[in-house]
Amino acid sequence: MEKVILAEEIRTESPLLFEKLSDLLKEIPMEFLPHREFKKKVSEAKFVVRTGEVIPYANMILVSGVKTLFR
Repeated sequence: MEKVILAEEIRTESPLLFEKLSDLLKEIPMEFLPHREFKKKVSEAKFVVRTGEVIPYANMILVSGVKTLFR
C-alpha cells in the first residue's frame, strides 16, 4: 500500500479511532484532506467497500499501485 488518505477531521472528531489507525498503519504514509475534498477524491476510486461504520470520519482511501513483472 502506497498511502492512506483520511479526512483531517478524524483527528478531532474521532481521536480514539485515529489513534488506533495510526498504530495499525504506522508503516504507511498518511495524507489528510478536508472532508469536502476527501468526498470528491472518492469519486476517483476504482473500488469502494461500504462497511456501514458509523464512527464520524471513519472512512479511508487506500492507495495502491501495481508493480508489473513484465516490461
